[in-house]
Amino acid sequence: MDENRRRRSRVPTHFRATFTRPGDEPVPLVTQNISLKGLLAESAHRLAGGEIGHVHIVLAEDAAISIESRVIRSDPSGVAIDFLPMDEESFFHLRNLVRYNASDADQIDSELASPAFKD
Repeated sequence: MDENRRRRSRVPTHFRATFTRPGDEPVPLVTQNISLKGLLAESAHRLAGGEIGHVHIVLAEDAAISIESRVIRSDPSGVAIDFLPMDEESFFHLRNLVRYNASDADQIDSELASPAFKD
C-alpha cells in the first residue's frame, strides 16, 4: 500500500505473537511493524487472505493484547493483518506499544482524531 494513503503510523517492532483461527492451533508470528490498525509479521506458516482469527501478543505477565483480526495478505514479504474492533484493555496496551515505539508519540494520539478509513 502507498505509504501516503495510510492513516495510521506504523512503527518497527519485534514481538512474538500468535494468530489463532477458531478451533485451530495458534500460528506463531514475529511482528515486523505495528499500527493502531494492523500489523505486518513474519511467519513460517502460510495464512490465507480473508481468514479471521485472534492476534495475541503477550507484553508482560499481566499485560497482553488480544484482537480479533483478518489476514489481508500472506506472501514471502510477510503476513499483513488488519485489526477488527477490540476491547478497551487491548486498545490501551496497543496504543501504548505504538506510542512507545514511535519517533513522535504525539503524532499517534493526533491520528485518533480522524477516522482510519476514508468514506
